[in-house]
Amino acid sequence: MTEFHEEDTRTEAAKAAAADAAAKAKAQADAAKRQAQEKLDAAKHQAQQKADALKAKANEIGSNDKAASAQEKAKAAAQKATEAKDQAVSKAGEAVHKNREKIDEGMEKAASILDEKTKGKASGVIGKVKEALKGALDKTEDKRSAGTKVSNAADDVADKVEEAAHAAEARLDDVN
Repeated sequence: MTEFHEEDTRTEAAKAAAADAAAKAKAQADAAKRQAQEKLDAAKHQAQQKADALKAKANEIGSNDKAASAQEKAKAAAQKATEAKDQAVSKAGEAVHKNREKIDEGMEKAASILDEKTKGKASGVIGKVKEALKGALDKTEDKRSAGTKVSNAADDVADKVEEAAHAAEARLDDVN
């Protein structure tokens, strides 16, 4: 009886750890996305303020060339802000990609526990929430840069080759 209780306790602890890991990964991705958006908004606002100030100054001295230059500088600053946001979103996508198995496992375990606790009464809602989360994770993961996607694909192929090599070695050991 004690063995079953200990096994249940370990299972619950593993479920909790997986759910916690998934929640932390999603929270990190969400925080990175929010931070990127905040930086973008602040940079755009700052760029617009600088452009407005430079344009006003240029108008004071009657120089349209300076106003045009100020607008170009503002556009360049806005472009840099957009690039910074894109980079942060790409990093969030990369974090989701690297931790996707853990996130999915944690989500499945959490859904299973919820379904068990509600005795199946909330299965439909739980399924819809899982699908919505998967869709959001897919969208975030898709925002990785092309170079990162290629690198991740190469890593995935290398992992699969390594797994196949280990499986082949195990089979050879079994034969011998």
